[in-house]
Amino acid sequence: MRQRNNCYLKKSNRTIHIPEKINSYTIIHFCSAIDYAIKLGFKKITVDFGKVKKVFPNGILPVICTIDLHRDNGIEIYIKLPEKHDIRRLFRSVNWAHYLSPEQFDKSESTYDKHLVTKRFENAEEQKNVVDDFMDVVLRNMSIPKDIISALEWSINEITDNVLNHSESKFGGLIQASTYIKEQRIVFAVSDSGRGILKSMQEGFPNLRTELNAIGEAIKAGVTRNPKFGQGNGLAGSLRITNLTAGSLEILSGNGRLKVTERETIRKPLRNISYNGTMVCGEINIIDNFSISEALDFDGNGNYIPMDIIDTKYEMEDEDSLMIKMREETTGFGSRKSGVQIRTKINNLIKAKPNYPIIIDWSGVPVISSSFADEFIGKLFLEMGAMYFMATIKNRSMENLVRGLLDKAIAQRLIQALDED
Repeated sequence: MRQRNNCYLKKSNRTIHIPEKINSYTIIHFCSAIDYAIKLGFKKITVDFGKVKKVFPNGILPVICTIDLHRDNGIEIYIKLPEKHDIRRLFRSVNWAHYLSPEQFDKSESTYDKHLVTKRFENAEEQKNVVDDFMDVVLRNMSIPKDIISALEWSINEITDNVLNHSESKFGGLIQASTYIKEQRIVFAVSDSGRGILKSMQEGFPNLRTELNAIGEAIKAGVTRNPKFGQGNGLAGSLRITNLTAGSLEILSGNGRLKVTERETIRKPLRNISYNGTMVCGEINIIDNFSISEALDFDGNGNYIPMDIIDTKYEMEDEDSLMIKMREETTGFGSRKSGVQIRTKINNLIKAKPNYPIIIDWSGVPVISSSFADEFIGKLFLEMGAMYFMATIKNRSMENLVRGLLDKAIAQRLIQALDED
């Protein structure tokens, strides 16, 4: 009999039906259903997402990774997308459809202001690009303290690096991340179809026997299968960061599942079911009293502060200034919405390095809209005040048209402020 929240195999048409909600429990039942289908000798399987109404990345990414493995082993898998129009469109736009079945569905070129769409990374360059892409989404959408910026980037770097250095996944890893502005929360999920934490950890700890024990060792500071591949602090530091921000960390690997929240710790072995890979899902809340040095104080010195994207991408090498190159921004220059995002990013840069001037390089930008100029520079001028603005914001390499539009935006905002007084 069908259970509402479980995947199930309908043998008559060789179809695995996915439940209405896809979360981290879904992969457990999906693995059971597809293993059963293969045990029955099915070489062609349909996976039907028709009834799906709600999807979480920590559920869909492991499903994609599992399908990768079985397809690579010669199983033909056909995908049916959700019947609900908005959910079907979501599957396509965030690239779940493409990664579920590249032959059926093209890769989407959609971009989301508040989310990093699902991306695959298979080498160090791709890993860096996906991490940079997500950090850019964060900087454009949320007012965020520098220590949280450092913590978020450190965690995602470490977790994605684990995929490349430890998982031995033939397909690399998948990442998806979202910002929730009203809730002041950031959520990310990373998944792979590799050998799992137990097999990796057994290289350094051959006496480990269960996946849960291996996960327990992996979240201890300084524990690693091989020191030449890292110091073994990635999951331990990510756990501290999520705990200190009242967030959560969930790890699913093989037949073990660990979830740590502010209120409880769940350690659960999965009986007779195993996920061939590892999934890590983290939730970080934006709080003001978070200290990155406290979170990553593994040796008791309390003085470790990691480099982050602001230090490496925006800080200039030859002077104490930050630079943002407008031609490299992905928001465009034609709407108020994009103006808001660039202004948010500039404010984050200012908060991160309050004594550094911000050089805005406009080279390669021939024109902007008046609404963009007003939302970005006009409102930034009012927020900062004339003296602070002029001391901090340094525009460079502007076309005459761009300069004129920015000057006009500032003048109009000044007139409006005077009228209101």
